[in-house]
Amino acid sequence: MTVSQSLLEGTVTVLFTDVEGSTGLGTRSGDQSAREILRPQEELIRKKVAEHGGEEIKFLGDGFMIGFSSARQGLACAVAIQRALEQERRVHPDGVLPVRMGLNAGEAIREGDDLFGSAVSAAARISAKARGGEILISEVVKALVGTYTDATIRERGRFRLKGFEERWRLFEVAWQEESPSPRRFDRTPFVAREEERAEFRGFLGRLAKGSGALVMIGGEPGVGKTRIAEEVAAEGRQQQFRTLMGRCYEMDSPPPYLPFVELLEAASKEVEPKSFRAALGDAAGEIAKVVPHIRQLFDDIPAPLELPPEQERRYLFNSIRDFVIRSATVRPLVVILDDLQWADESSLLLLQHVAVTLRDIPVLILGTYRDVELDVHRPLANTLETLVRSRLAHRMTLRRLSPQQVAAMLTKLKGDSPPATLVEAIYSETEGNPFFVEEVFRHLAEEGALFDTEGRWLSDLRVAELEVPESVKLWSAAACSAFQTQLVGP
Repeated sequence: MTVSQSLLEGTVTVLFTDVEGSTGLGTRSGDQSAREILRPQEELIRKKVAEHGGEEIKFLGDGFMIGFSSARQGLACAVAIQRALEQERRVHPDGVLPVRMGLNAGEAIREGDDLFGSAVSAAARISAKARGGEILISEVVKALVGTYTDATIRERGRFRLKGFEERWRLFEVAWQEESPSPRRFDRTPFVAREEERAEFRGFLGRLAKGSGALVMIGGEPGVGKTRIAEEVAAEGRQQQFRTLMGRCYEMDSPPPYLPFVELLEAASKEVEPKSFRAALGDAAGEIAKVVPHIRQLFDDIPAPLELPPEQERRYLFNSIRDFVIRSATVRPLVVILDDLQWADESSLLLLQHVAVTLRDIPVLILGTYRDVELDVHRPLANTLETLVRSRLAHRMTLRRLSPQQVAAMLTKLKGDSPPATLVEAIYSETEGNPFFVEEVFRHLAEEGALFDTEGRWLSDLRVAELEVPESVKLWSAAACSAFQTQLVGP
């Protein structure tokens, strides 16, 4: 690749990108599988670079070195890449790894097809200071960009960069677009659960041979039920299984079949239209009653059959079950049904209907539920009892993390081992609940109570003065109340 003349004259803006967690991915999945997982997001990055007039100087294996003749173009490209990756992550939560970015500007030296110099080295060092999903820029880039309205730029402090005597003043670019339901751009670290993961690998192995199952994953709020289901789905994708997800929501009168409606809507976007229409079959009109969106996709959807009420629901159940079977014959399915403690009775009856066939088809359904909210006033209690008694479901309960596992989680959040006193304090406050552990960590980090200006653990950490965020106190109180209600009854 030849460096263009535009990058050889005047100031050059250099962007470095680096995939967070790429080494671990290669270790877990093998180099070839890791390349297949990373390749789509690499192509996405290349597309955005081309759109913003950048030039790929070199590919670094798990990142890029990119040059721009304009600082504003370079920053706009970095923001566009992060937003595009976030959109992909919303569709494929486990298919896109977070990317850290760093930008600097200055004079560069050309040698062959490469660029060298202190400005280039600094850009690489700045990228290394970022976390996954972050964009950090130097003071020079901020000055060159001037007023920037597409994202908020805020100071992160002074950092010591390897190879430079003076500390550098760095700025974070808050690229996340405002949203009614903002999502974290970095995922909760996954630690421990070795026994559970081994069990799930057994289910995936049987799935590859054509036999599915229903696994009901219970536990208190924040213990990691959805997270482990996502990990299983990620392993399934590595084996070329299709993964779909449907959620239940806490509301007084939830719409019927809501998690299955979400599944079907997701499938309509992910599956090639011809294949999706074939999977709907002759009963497409019946399925369209609960998923009207289907009629907007195809013009050959028949009208639903006129049936007596007692037959209508059974016909709908059979129609959706047959859709699942036809879909799985093309590609095995891993399905997540999240927060089933809030499911309506119709959805749970449909789940029972589908569960009867799972042993003979390649479909693995992972249902998550809060066991502290499992009471006789909600339909899940009876459904779960029936499924287990009929041997149609495997039941799994997740426990809290041990102090050693909390330490491992903090290590993944930060990148190096935390002080033992901090581990003890956070475990004491959270009792090993992973959600609480992360909330406490992020709160203390944002308050500047954990790290020095170079991002290292504070040497004089005052554990006794650390304050637990109010969100953790409220969640903990609610969980405790629910648990007590479960013990003594309403």
